Amino acid sequence: MIPKELLEEPKVVASYSDRVREVISRMQENNQWVVPVVRDKVVIGVISYNELLRRKVSPESKVINLMIPSNNVLESEDEARVVAKFYTTKSRALIVVDDKKRLVGIITREGFLSYYLNKGEIPDAKVREVMNSPVITIDANDSVARARWLMSNNHISKLPVLENKKLVGIVTTRDIVNRLYSEGGKKKSSILTEEERLMALPVREIMTYPVITTDGNQNVKQALETLLKRKISGMPVVEGDLIVGMFSGIDVVNLIAKKFELEMPIEAKLSGELKQGDVKAMIDGILERYLARLEKLTEVINFKVTFKEVAKSQDKKVYQVTARAVTKIGDFISKDSDWDPVTAVRKAVEKLEERVTRELKKIEEKGRKPKAEEG
Repeated sequence: MIPKELLEEPKVVASYSDRVREVISRMQENNQWVVPVVRDKVVIGVISYNELLRRKVSPESKVINLMIPSNNVLESEDEARVVAKFYTTKSRALIVVDDKKRLVGIITREGFLSYYLNKGEIPDAKVREVMNSPVITIDANDSVARARWLMSNNHISKLPVLENKKLVGIVTTRDIVNRLYSEGGKKKSSILTEEERLMALPVREIMTYPVITTDGNQNVKQALETLLKRKISGMPVVEGDLIVGMFSGIDVVNLIAKKFELEMPIEAKLSGELKQGDVKAMIDGILERYLARLEKLTEVINFKVTFKEVAKSQDKKVYQVTARAVTKIGDFISKDSDWDPVTAVRKAVEKLEERVTRELKKIEEKGRKPKAEEG
């Protein structure tokens, strides 16, 4: 059974017929990143800040038009399964359900990390050993639209803001979403005008400053205490005047996962030059992010990606990527190619996600159809 200390009662629960504006207002008031959506006490999806950033809808739309599949764990599952689910999905929260998919509670990433911190079970390490690097940043004069694109495209929730290569602020998913949906009472035409105005603003107009930071030599436990105390999900790692990484709760989840001897179910066969430097780091990052997205849809048993050079012209190679996911609902394969290996892998795994999503919709529609009468 899931330890009771991990379970929380969500302060915000939405109905599929609620208005998006009302739910976002409650999310802001209660500092809740993920909201379960229920119908007849059964969990049918979630609303999250990440999805609100990625897909803008009218504040007057119903929740059912914006919700995504929920990342569930059964209340009967053990602690190791909770660790594994946080590790593979990188979620801000897991929805706990019973065997009939009825809502039992929620486990937030912050609650999960507090649980292990209080137990004294955070492995000893320096921030530098676990941080995410290189860092995706944005210039203070870049538009909010670019910040939104960078966060959506890279599946991240915050961007350090630089001016003359120095850290001057930070912008988060929540900064943008709260402003996007703050005009709920206006007419549709006014809302669209307001969105255009917001997207055109320089990031400096909405960023938060001064920025809470850490350094590479700090102990992970101390850095985690700062995250929990300041109620933030991550912070830049600064050495001198340079940002050398980002430290977040996900990095601590990864440390805990190693203690449970968990490994990502990813196999990536890279050709010679792809095994080195930033290209490998970018490919690894894409694969981990898309595994997390697939895990939120269905259980992934194996996720395999292979590269093949299929053409060469003017010293440029064309890379063909084959992506395969063995999941609880079936085996899925997709292929794509590009001169850029990073673009090729992103296109292939995007197709894979689309195919899994389509199959889930078919299963859902089939389940809704009334059974033929026997006779």
